[in-house]
Amino acid sequence: MHGPKNSLARVWYRLGTGRRLARNEWAASYWEERNGQRIVACRLCPKLDRERGECSVPFGTPLRKCVVAATEAHLRDTRGARVLELGYARHSYGKRIIEHCGGSWTGIEPLVARSRAPLLGSGSYGHAGEIPFQDETFDRVFGNQTFEHWGEPLPDGTASPGYRECLAEIWRVLKPGGRLYLDAPIHLHGHEMFVAGDLDRILALFDGASWSDVVVERWRYDHDPLPRYPTPAGDARDALLNVPSYDPAVIADVQRNGTVWLLTVAATKAGRPPEVGSTSSGTRSARP
Repeated sequence: MHGPKNSLARVWYRLGTGRRLARNEWAASYWEERNGQRIVACRLCPKLDRERGECSVPFGTPLRKCVVAATEAHLRDTRGARVLELGYARHSYGKRIIEHCGGSWTGIEPLVARSRAPLLGSGSYGHAGEIPFQDETFDRVFGNQTFEHWGEPLPDGTASPGYRECLAEIWRVLKPGGRLYLDAPIHLHGHEMFVAGDLDRILALFDGASWSDVVVERWRYDHDPLPRYPTPAGDARDALLNVPSYDPAVIADVQRNGTVWLLTVAATKAGRPPEVGSTSSGTRSARP
């Protein structure tokens, strides 16, 4: 998935960002409502090429295609907004969307040198638990495939704050009424609650005293007419070593017979700051 052909397809796709945004393909509802959550079935997604029977995002794994599509859907209305990205890595597609829309992008990344001074409109060192900006700086905060890794050791080996501490830090830098957007794979890797697909435990982090208008979407959860995306063997093996709160046999069955899908959570800053002081990630459900 990282060869020259895939890289060329990614560059070509990024060059067409403005044209796709102008088509406004996400204006209509692209989901079905089920039990208070949005199910973004592949058959309803604007990215489905019905003639070819495939996703029109021309690069990446099935999960990565969903990340690209979901990012477009959630950042297309950032005109005039000051937006912070958590973990921009080497290629930030979100940055390109925001700038095309007329917003202002700033990024933090734990893989860059700590000496890189924080500067609005640029990239610098930081992570979800250590955001080097003043209170109420940003209209939006978003992160692609970082949420599931909070709490893991940082690249320099130091400990990372827990989930509640990270959400409190994000809450701090959001303006009143600011919006948070996160996405994470389910049944792939990261914290055990994402490996297990324990949505009750994940969503318990967004307590009603601090966050309102919480919107949950499941991308590729209903994958027809596209094939399912089983957990890759390497990820499956590693994940089974990191699920102490769940039955490994149940997790293994999901990996063999289920499908990897993308969870997105969007929430609005409200009320009082989240409570911190505990590294707990919520209480697990009886079943994943």
